[in-house]
Amino acid sequence: MKLSPSKLGALVVLSGFLGATAAQADILEANMVSLRVQLRGQLLAESTDYGAGNDRLGDRTDLRFARFRLTLTGMMDETYGFQINTQSIVSTTKGGITGHSISAADTDNNDANIRLHDAYFIANYSDLLNFKIGLTKLPVTRGNLDGCFDPLGIDRSMWSFSGYGSTPIKASRDIGVSAWGKLFDGKSVYQVGVFQGREGFARTTHPFSGATVTASMTPSENFMYTGRIHYSFWDAEASTGYEGSYLGDMKIFTIGLGGAYEPAAVYKNVTSAGVVTNGDTVDYTYVTADVLFEYPTPSGTYTLTAAYIKSDFEDVHYTNLNPGDRLTNYGGVNGQRDGWYVRGAYLLPQTFGSEGKLQPYAYYEKFDVAALSGVTDQTVTQKGFGLNYYIRGQNVRFTIEYLKNEFAKPTGLAGGLVNASNQPIFLYSENANTRAMFQVAF
Repeated sequence: MKLSPSKLGALVVLSGFLGATAAQADILEANMVSLRVQLRGQLLAESTDYGAGNDRLGDRTDLRFARFRLTLTGMMDETYGFQINTQSIVSTTKGGITGHSISAADTDNNDANIRLHDAYFIANYSDLLNFKIGLTKLPVTRGNLDGCFDPLGIDRSMWSFSGYGSTPIKASRDIGVSAWGKLFDGKSVYQVGVFQGREGFARTTHPFSGATVTASMTPSENFMYTGRIHYSFWDAEASTGYEGSYLGDMKIFTIGLGGAYEPAAVYKNVTSAGVVTNGDTVDYTYVTADVLFEYPTPSGTYTLTAAYIKSDFEDVHYTNLNPGDRLTNYGGVNGQRDGWYVRGAYLLPQTFGSEGKLQPYAYYEKFDVAALSGVTDQTVTQKGFGLNYYIRGQNVRFTIEYLKNEFAKPTGLAGGLVNASNQPIFLYSENANTRAMFQVAF
């Protein structure tokens, strides 16, 4: 059947309504043309033991969309296509281990921003060689490549993102060219990429003073190079992405290695006022190793995943004292750090409701961080446990989780009270969060 542009558009709209209940289904197919529409959202409720009241020491409860996405994947034929992934960023207060801030949604009734989260062309030539060209995930860590709507728990490890910067576009994604392919009958998948890397300078808000701070300029417009390879000993994870748990449908033992490198990523010697004193620079290097073990048995499915991560800026936090660089380039949870995490889960064999499954889980994470919330050489330990209730698999699920964060050096938190010098008055050695998430994804 030959489709005119107007007929094609009408069919797309009509099929979107008719196919809304199908899980990731092809809703339009004609003349080797297919279009898949995905609607996915996560509503998060979080209760935290700081941040409310005039002294900011009272408990705080927030509601926000962790994610709310519309994704279009179109294929012109079996080889060429594209993907566009949009992300709504409207929310209320945002939380995290380093504090909170009030989003524009609480002060601006016109705040309903939509961000282009992914946008890339697809060129699938063979099992050995395929391409993604455009804005896409950085293919380095398993955590970043785990599906955002398929994590083991409420989310992936916050330490698992391979980029740097204060936005998801640079922390987990970038614009570039990524090649990938299958080896050894699909048991192994390699991914290599060349990405834009750091460019220009960034501005962000200082967590304590509220002032706008500016990072130093990029020393040179070098690309960032990435690479990853995994091998599956049992069932193959034969794709560029993963799931935190396959819910007993597969027997998995996969190990992976990844890395990233960008030369001359940041100036080495910068004063606290942002003055670059000479042309010395430091390189950005990143290495990771990870594993997923999942074994289904008649008594239930056992899952264990772990990763080691080292992100290095050559200890530039001792010589580059610029708050802008500290917040957006080499510091924070996406900057220089060294650590590991382990997560385990058990999927009960019984069915709850018509098809529901219960999966208790727990995790432990420990990272040494170059600079975090004004503290140099911080160590953060995270302990958490929770319960996934898969009402209809990953398509409809409810998760509740308790998370405790421990800081080796007492630290201030964004959103807390500050003194006349804009330094935090209250310092924390730990904080605790109870979170719940409801997800619908199809």
